[in-house]
Amino acid sequence: MSHQSQLIEQDILAYLKAHQEKSLLRFITCGSVDDGKSTLIGRLLYESKLIYEDQLASLEKDSKKVGTQGEQIDFALLVDGLAAEREQGITIDVAYRYFSTDKRKFIVADTPGHEQYTRNMATGASTAELAILMVDARHGIATQTKRHSMIVNLLGVKKIVLAINKMDLVDYDQDTFHTIVKTYQAFASNIGIKDFTAIPLSALKGDNITQSSINMPWYMGISLMEYLETVPLDKTNKQQAFSMPVQWVNRPHLDFRGFAGQITTGKIAVGDDITVLPANVSSKVKSIVTFEDTQATAQTGQSVTVTLADEIDASRGDVFVGQDSTVDVANSFKCTLLWMNEVALVPQKSYWVKTRGKLLSAEFSVPNYKLNINTQKQVTADTLALNEIGQCQCDLDQDIAYEVYTKNPHLGSFIIIDRATNNTVGMGLIEQAISKESWADRHVSQREKYWSKGSITQKNRVQANNHHPILIIVTGDVSREHYSLFEKELEKKLFEQNVQVYRYGFQYLRMIDQKKISIEELRQDMFKQLIEMGYAFLDAGMVFITAVRGLSKKEAEQLKIVTKPFETVIINLETATEFSDIVYTKKKVDKTLIDTIKTNIKKNK
Repeated sequence: MSHQSQLIEQDILAYLKAHQEKSLLRFITCGSVDDGKSTLIGRLLYESKLIYEDQLASLEKDSKKVGTQGEQIDFALLVDGLAAEREQGITIDVAYRYFSTDKRKFIVADTPGHEQYTRNMATGASTAELAILMVDARHGIATQTKRHSMIVNLLGVKKIVLAINKMDLVDYDQDTFHTIVKTYQAFASNIGIKDFTAIPLSALKGDNITQSSINMPWYMGISLMEYLETVPLDKTNKQQAFSMPVQWVNRPHLDFRGFAGQITTGKIAVGDDITVLPANVSSKVKSIVTFEDTQATAQTGQSVTVTLADEIDASRGDVFVGQDSTVDVANSFKCTLLWMNEVALVPQKSYWVKTRGKLLSAEFSVPNYKLNINTQKQVTADTLALNEIGQCQCDLDQDIAYEVYTKNPHLGSFIIIDRATNNTVGMGLIEQAISKESWADRHVSQREKYWSKGSITQKNRVQANNHHPILIIVTGDVSREHYSLFEKELEKKLFEQNVQVYRYGFQYLRMIDQKKISIEELRQDMFKQLIEMGYAFLDAGMVFITAVRGLSKKEAEQLKIVTKPFETVIINLETATEFSDIVYTKKKVDKTLIDTIKTNIKKNK
């Protein structure tokens, strides 16, 4: 690099220890197009003497080749790495850069200013603690400046620097600076931004970047770098209860089953009581495992694998919480949406929603309102178009653990994915739960509302078929061949007894156009389809046989709610003790028949 720390030369271990103990600030640069965001980051790196000698030589060569700044260095080229960005002089994708000073470490995201790339800006803002909002001193507050302000405010970024750039092009005029600050102050107060710090600067010339500029003696504040080094960081709330979304079930061998994830709030210790949501089952922490070894405790930000004292059902997307947690469970929410796609939101269309690694089916209502960017007023809308912000009701196809976004961003946000293209089309922030009614109960009430009954009653069908309808779900940890043989044999024997019976496999429901999505991610969507198909057969008076591997207790409860008033029997092929309970009017499945099926299964394992 262009400078070398004496501490590195004299005591590398001391340097590494000091570096490790520095605080870390994540921030973004945002604002309208061509306001100088990339140039500012490049200048920060240059003025901080954090550019290698060969990088500097390459930068000088590229600057002359591109020619946007004549003979001067084009600092934007340090950040704009894509060919299209250099050719057009714009930022398209989010560019992350790491640098450090003697006081603090930084990760900065350079986000695009163009309206069509607003979704990329929102991505960068989602992990930032501070936003540098760039404004061209010649043009003042633009529409995109307002849009980016609303997004960072919605995402909970409370520290905002209003960086009024290109002051050299307005002769460092004090009145221009104050006029822009006054205009922004009026806008910011309307959208809920309580405080911001305004700094006049020239990223290209270096004014007020690392030290006060002699060109603006009227400005009495600190430089941008001084502000970044000294701004107080948000401290972790140690009193907040423990929560950890499960990212992966760690099963390296039969004797170990752990749940891996990053602790989002609070702390955990061996022996603590925890609850798994949304299933609402409890256990105790048996051990906490890291990459290196085991430890007695862990806290916010750590990635760990937790083992439990009990064998409970938990999977990717479930959430571990402490006993004092306020995390709740629901499936219907009032949400703020930022739409990020050229194709507008289609109300009541089925989309994918992804949150904490869990993929769910979701529908969105007609917007309650959308925000007018320029007036900040709530206006009526039939949909949300590209870059529009509005409020909608979101209905999920299963319960999730959540907290409102303002309290816990990790458990209060999601992305929206188009089912046909697999493109991310929007993002949502949970404001509040609308109903505590379970997904299954809500599904039944909706079905009863819209299902048009025919003139043939269930009593008519029972009399015609001479048996009651029944749903038979086969489960258990056995092979697919085991399932297939068992179901076929059962269907055949029942058919031979003049039972109106039909068998359909769970795996057949996987959609052809969803090759990039695993069966595990599709499971709830497939499960819902299977229940609806089975219910139609039951309503027709028939016996419906299907299999669901590893049917959970929660799924079994949902299944029985959705298929009421029809009888449901769950058969575990690992025990196969339930068949004697399947009863029909004037008929009963003969025990000899069941024994025969069991014998055939055992022969073909």
